[in-house]
Amino acid sequence: MSPMQDTLLLRFARHGTLLLLAGLLTGFGIGKFHSHHFGNAAHLTGLIGGFGLIAVGWLWPRLKLGPSWSQCGAWCFILSMHLSWLGLVLKAALGSAPDAPLESVGQSRVTWNVISDSIILVGAVLSVIATLITLVGLRPTRQSGGAAR
Repeated sequence: MSPMQDTLLLRFARHGTLLLLAGLLTGFGIGKFHSHHFGNAAHLTGLIGGFGLIAVGWLWPRLKLGPSWSQCGAWCFILSMHLSWLGLVLKAALGSAPDAPLESVGQSRVTWNVISDSIILVGAVLSVIATLITLVGLRPTRQSGGAAR
């Protein structure tokens, strides 16, 4: 394995482990959140995202990507998982409570809801970009024999 691939593997493992720890710690705060549903979602997103980053880290060195695409895809994956967890934590902790009355037309939304929704949206867009880069890296090449005939 090249030094760059080794560095990427460790970067995925480090960020995955940190996200896994954040997800575990989020589980202790579920009862304190305004929205227990979003707290539970943040907890599970941290756990699944952490394990997912570690798993993708093992796959990443085998992808057929150039150095710049590899770096871009790696950071898209890492940031998407962290932002998804962060947006859900903010929504659970600072968003409107589940019993809050529905907003009427013309009223502005609660600031924290707008911020958390924006963070979750950016995380989702980065996740789609990272997945597309991964699919490009998984394509067969002429050297690998291509598809079975």
